Amino acid sequence: MKLKWILYGVLGMVVLFYVYSGSDSANGESYENEEIVTPTQGLITTVQQVSDSTYKIEDEQTVPTPEESRIIAKHLDNTVDTLTLEEAKLSSIGTEGDYQGSNRYIYRAVSYGLMGYMLGRSMSRPPMSGAYMDQRTYDRVNNNAGQNLRNTANRQTVRRPSTGKSGYGSSKSSRSFGG
Repeated sequence: MKLKWILYGVLGMVVLFYVYSGSDSANGESYENEEIVTPTQGLITTVQQVSDSTYKIEDEQTVPTPEESRIIAKHLDNTVDTLTLEEAKLSSIGTEGDYQGSNRYIYRAVSYGLMGYMLGRSMSRPPMSGAYMDQRTYDRVNNNAGQNLRNTANRQTVRRPSTGKSGYGSSKSSRSFGG
């Protein structure tokens, strides 16, 4: 009688192993779940030029939709440029993949902040504090606009074939696609 329960227990563990490992016994492929996080709000990011080749994020505020996203660049010569998200994507990349003019420095700065989520960086990776004017600016923006973006983002779990890799570079990570 006891042996029967032990066999049932072992059989149950084997079944659970196959269910939770993601194996598809029909074709021998393994699958894994991946969470895709997409921002539903947009951002207005203001950057200030602090040297010839460096811009720092001065502020980031949420706006109702990603299409309303803007980058406001304040230059050393006291001029101000405003770029839509699409203009920033198009004007920052040259024909050979090189960034164009001061836009490459602007693009670099905003891609390390919350605007990076709009440009396609994974929302599982936090913004870099060094991209902001100072730690206080980083904390304020991350606690306000950052929290709003994370709380209102769409989350979708998809099942993808496993690559068989683990660790850095594996497909077992959250992805985010900007708008």
